[in-house]
Amino acid sequence: MLVAVTSIVGYSWSSKSIETPQSSVQHTEAKRHVSKTADDNSPTSKTASFSDNRVSQGKQVQTENLHGKAYAENLTELEGKTLLKELDEFWTLCQQVGNCTEQLAQLKSKLPIEWFELLSDYPKLSADWQVMESTIPLESVDSLEARVELFKQSAQEIWGELAHQLFADQFAHLDFTLKANTLEEVEPTEFVLHYQGLISEWEGKTGTLNAETPAQKYELAVSLLPNSYSSVELATIKAELQETYLDAEQADNIAVREQQVAQQQQTVMTYHDQLDQLKSSLDSQRSASHANWDTQEWNSYYQQQVTEFREQFFMK
Repeated sequence: MLVAVTSIVGYSWSSKSIETPQSSVQHTEAKRHVSKTADDNSPTSKTASFSDNRVSQGKQVQTENLHGKAYAENLTELEGKTLLKELDEFWTLCQQVGNCTEQLAQLKSKLPIEWFELLSDYPKLSADWQVMESTIPLESVDSLEARVELFKQSAQEIWGELAHQLFADQFAHLDFTLKANTLEEVEPTEFVLHYQGLISEWEGKTGTLNAETPAQKYELAVSLLPNSYSSVELATIKAELQETYLDAEQADNIAVREQQVAQQQQTVMTYHDQLDQLKSSLDSQRSASHANWDTQEWNSYYQQQVTEFREQFFMK
């Protein structure tokens, strides 16, 4: 199945590596600057410090966005990849401008405390999560359910109560993985019916599952087919899925593609079979007709035979 425990690792942390400024990233540092005077944020003092047009323009846009409650309200409504992108952009831009502390001070009273802590501590939390994610011992856990739970617990350990909002996409995908795993126990004749029920249940999350179009739903269904089904059962189910989700042209294209894949797989199998036969023959020669050859002479001959075989095989 495509949706397996590899899905957990597949959602690797995509956040940019954000440099942590000495004067702004720490939450305590932001607190010390909440009471900065209006002169520190005046247009004159700001524009005097930056001559680069791109940075100045970015500063103006960010300042406009952060005044009032609009930015704070918008931030708390985001989730998943959209939220992560917004946090990345906030820190990337404020570091370019050099006013992270000022921007955090403006937002402190407009954000719930847990959201302000997330925003102000984001660079450190992001770095901590990258370390944590790379060391989660998923391989040491047997069941898929336990692996999913371990991943969620690890995320919550770093990100706290907002982990569910930051990882909305990932958690939804993992929950779907667990649900889809039940298809392993479905009889072949019932697979399509159970799959349709599963998709209906997750209709609001099809974007996260990359299953919005009928063609994508077909591809997802094929990826979930149990390995325990026979080749005849698989062919029957695929035909039913194609009739359900694909038009005639799409079905023809898939048939051509599957034929190409099958041919490639057969070519690979033939290559390895013939290569194994050659190596077996060479081993026999080494112990018989070429037993008196020294190591260097034999290695040269062996490599030459293998190289010639590969060239001739792929020239066919």
